[in-house]
Amino acid sequence: MKLRKMRFHVASAFGGGQKLLITLEENAVLLNLLLPGALIFFLLSIALYYVWALMPRSGTPEWIYLRERPPISFIGGRYPIDRLDILVMALFVLVWGGISFFNLGDRQAPQTFHGFVDGETLTIELHQPTDVGRIRYYTGLNTGEYVLYFSQDGEEWQRQGMMDQNFAILFQWREADLIDGDGWGVRFIWIAADTNWAHYDALYLGELVIYDMWDNRLMPTQFTLHWSEPARGSIALFDEQDIIPDHASFRNSMYFDEIYHGRTAYEHVLGLWPSELSHPPLGKVLMSIGVHLFGMTPLGWRFMGALLGAFALAVFYALSKNLFGNRMVSICGTLVFAASFMHFAQTRIATIDTYAVLFLLLQFWFLYRYISQGYETPFQKTLPSLALAGIFFGLGAASKWSSLYLAPALALLWLLYQIWRWKYHKRTGKPGFQSYLIKTVLASCVFFLLVPGIIYYLSYIPLAQVYGYGIFSRGHWDIVIENQRHMWWFHNAVTAEHPFASRWYEWVLNLRPILYYLNVTPEGYRSMIMAFGNPLLHWGGLMAMIAMPVIAYREGDGRALAIFFGYLALLLPWVVIARPSFAYHYFTNLIFLALAIAYVFDHLIRRRRGRYQAAIVAVTVVSVGLFVMFYPTLSGWPMSDWYAQNVLRWFDSWPIYEVR
Repeated sequence: MKLRKMRFHVASAFGGGQKLLITLEENAVLLNLLLPGALIFFLLSIALYYVWALMPRSGTPEWIYLRERPPISFIGGRYPIDRLDILVMALFVLVWGGISFFNLGDRQAPQTFHGFVDGETLTIELHQPTDVGRIRYYTGLNTGEYVLYFSQDGEEWQRQGMMDQNFAILFQWREADLIDGDGWGVRFIWIAADTNWAHYDALYLGELVIYDMWDNRLMPTQFTLHWSEPARGSIALFDEQDIIPDHASFRNSMYFDEIYHGRTAYEHVLGLWPSELSHPPLGKVLMSIGVHLFGMTPLGWRFMGALLGAFALAVFYALSKNLFGNRMVSICGTLVFAASFMHFAQTRIATIDTYAVLFLLLQFWFLYRYISQGYETPFQKTLPSLALAGIFFGLGAASKWSSLYLAPALALLWLLYQIWRWKYHKRTGKPGFQSYLIKTVLASCVFFLLVPGIIYYLSYIPLAQVYGYGIFSRGHWDIVIENQRHMWWFHNAVTAEHPFASRWYEWVLNLRPILYYLNVTPEGYRSMIMAFGNPLLHWGGLMAMIAMPVIAYREGDGRALAIFFGYLALLLPWVVIARPSFAYHYFTNLIFLALAIAYVFDHLIRRRRGRYQAAIVAVTVVSVGLFVMFYPTLSGWPMSDWYAQNVLRWFDSWPIYEVR
């Protein structure tokens, strides 16, 4: 970090003590150096306190118990959810939903589009000569460009600029690229679409806005439209002038990968062949529900992500309550997970990661409910948890392939449970294990192979319906098979460098965020949206995760082992994956980092040494406080350059200030 110039004045010790005066340029303080240092000191203090709390109490036989090292087991770690828990879960959904939906996006955007077909042009005849200053437009489906010509008499035309509509700027308010100084006394504006007509039926434009040199908007009553053949006389370009925003922003336009996933959700609504095929369909199909409800608007394409992101907190609470059985642990752990930064930023952008995280939470929750049942639990009573784990495993796979990374952890936990159950039956001499195992293996094949396969196959119904294929048709099957080939090829072919690409070890240490959106407002403030992690969760969670296998070995607690396996299963594939990767790929791991911290909370309560409640509350408050501090970088809320540079830019690799 670059430090500003300082001037130190040391007064004489004989004058009443040493006096230190620090003068910083622009009256800035070294908060961006002191804050991370203070957080690291705080986390190390909590870690040392935790180590002390685990030491055997003086004058007790604890050391004997610890020397015996009890065998690891999941049994006894399954606690019920009561009515008060349900109320707390509902409050989490309502409160977090309110925070997440605030400033999420506009409820209005152009809904009618004119499709420029091959050879079609539009001439706009102004009722009087006008000095045209700028032209704004709202892009729709398909890619290409619109060429602009100006004329004073309708006979001599001069190319004045273009309106781009490439894949990276779809469903955005844009400004036409005009030649400066040649818009004086314009009477006619001619627009022609230019695209690869072999691939598209038309090039769709949502709305067009014309301004004079003094930035006054020309209303439709001030000009006449002349369409060429084979135009259909559409006035869709000027029928929604009352919803035009003053400035383009994330509130009224797509940003980052919304141009792929949000667009595909809209194509599902229209019954079109989707443009984004690099991931399974379910995530975009779920996203299309919001588009059905609220139209093709920012609120529409972001609605389901924000809603299910709030619901995910209720699931996390239920999971932690089942694991630890303590309401304080569940509340504080859920707050830490909610304040993870990435949970907020990722659930408010129309990408599919939210659905993957939700289904990962659900499949791990129900698998844990299965393995935490007693070794004498009848086969029939084990089926509901096993079936639900398999169903959500299938839903996760149908949303994003990275959900499959948890499969080895689930399989290993399942296998350990069967081995320990066999040992229990062998030790106690109780009959029936062989019959139970055969039925369990068959049921597991059904729930984790057949059922997920059916869910995955059915997720392709919207694609098959584009061509009128039935569920059991050869065409449907061919679409499924071909898309798997395409996805495998696509992810192996991605080699292009990206300025915000990062590797797995940078995610672990929270060193390289990804910048989704940046805009400098007319007032001189910067509005930005980044995906990165709450330093407390990343660094404190890593410390807690390191403790998990130690605790599992030391105390025989299978919960710690399950958390550790889940984290490793989701991280290790990225160690060997060569394609460019990004910070948001670590989003799924945050589930287990937060669970590791919740485990530490629970452990402190069980040990009851020192001011354990104060320590738990302190960690939670600091986590929420950091979320509030960094809220502008997560939400697009405008902030000053001074605040960005001197408070939030802890590392040079965080693109908070310098990137414009």
